[in-house]
Amino acid sequence: MDRILWWICVAILPCLVHGQEQRQALIEEIQKVPTDASGDWIIGGQVFAALPTTQINSVRKPTEGQLAAVEYTVRDGKRLATIIQPIGINAADVHDGPYVIWKDATTADLLLMVGGKVIRKTYENITAPLPIDDLPSPVNSIILDPRSPTIPQANWKQPSKLMAISDLEGHYENAKEFLENSKIINSEGNWIWGTGHLVLVGDLVDRGNQVTELMWLLHSLKQQAQSAGGQLHYILGNHEAMVMGGDLRYINPKYHFVTTRMGLPYDRLFGVDTEIGRWWRSSNGVETVGNLLFIHGGYSPVLDRAQLDIKTLNERIRAGLAPARSIGSTPGENPVRHQHGPFWYRGYFEQYAVSWGGKATEDEIQAIHERHGTKHVVIGHTVVDKVGPVDKKGAVIAIDVKWQDREKCQGLLQQDGGLWRVLINGQREKIEIGR
Repeated sequence: MDRILWWICVAILPCLVHGQEQRQALIEEIQKVPTDASGDWIIGGQVFAALPTTQINSVRKPTEGQLAAVEYTVRDGKRLATIIQPIGINAADVHDGPYVIWKDATTADLLLMVGGKVIRKTYENITAPLPIDDLPSPVNSIILDPRSPTIPQANWKQPSKLMAISDLEGHYENAKEFLENSKIINSEGNWIWGTGHLVLVGDLVDRGNQVTELMWLLHSLKQQAQSAGGQLHYILGNHEAMVMGGDLRYINPKYHFVTTRMGLPYDRLFGVDTEIGRWWRSSNGVETVGNLLFIHGGYSPVLDRAQLDIKTLNERIRAGLAPARSIGSTPGENPVRHQHGPFWYRGYFEQYAVSWGGKATEDEIQAIHERHGTKHVVIGHTVVDKVGPVDKKGAVIAIDVKWQDREKCQGLLQQDGGLWRVLINGQREKIEIGR
């Protein structure tokens, strides 16, 4: 199924030009299935003519109410379907939200999708944090806070315990199970980890179909952790930056349907005036916590030549997030989009080294640690089989595992002076550095 959804997003949904014809695409509800192969389909209220060459990519006959991705051309005012790809879910089963858009300093619009239908509510005169407790499961409740989020510090002292995970990509259920079994949250999804720190090393969005649920869970945990004396750190990744910039190649097909019904592009739901969008744009791209340096892609030696302190680097990252656009030809000037910037670097890995001008050397990595007072760089972005060191000395630790596969979900725990690989069932495996 994941391969089918990827194909829909990457191959069908973008508009492509071939000769004089433009191929267009949408995802909507099937409202009429023709009785014969050459009949007309009605999808999303529009009529599509099937041709002898039209590909119907479904083992079973599609049914009314299902969602389908349609690639089509328009000729003489008629929509001609080239590919019809049923997605396997019904429009009535699609639930999403909430999305919160701040109209002004005290007024917020809340958008939900329940059973494929859009619900809009407006809350006015919000002068203090306002709990909204009548939302459908699993989000149930949120707090509308008129105050803009503050920019977090970028350098933190060593906490008594720390868990780092990355690249959750909208896989809410697996993430929630991992956090519960790791005793970070309880069965109700509330923080129970006291003064511990939870570090999210980017790419929490795209690909999966429960991005919104995951965002609100973590948004709530951030508030709860701070109240308990702990901390939740959100280190931005390239996919957050892509969504903010309108690059929607990797969003789940569900969200193409949701945004079509809401009449808003997906990136608008994470704009500068939205609750989650404000959180993203106030977050850091690089942080140090004790002897750990957290960065999504990696800290390139080319970036290190700019000799930026972490505060300045984060300021330039935030300045480069959409709709703002930083300019410059070096990763220090343009860290959001440059290949050697924090979101994109893969030069710690032999298989990618050529594309990044060669593999980072031990001396280059050590120089980064010495300048920032750290011992391990913790990265996401590049998928590994298991959480652990990339090099023999443990100067780089990779934690991007495939969260869509329950059996592969893992995190990095630092506690009692040691490092552990934590499995989804809560089991710990000691990470031995230098062996």
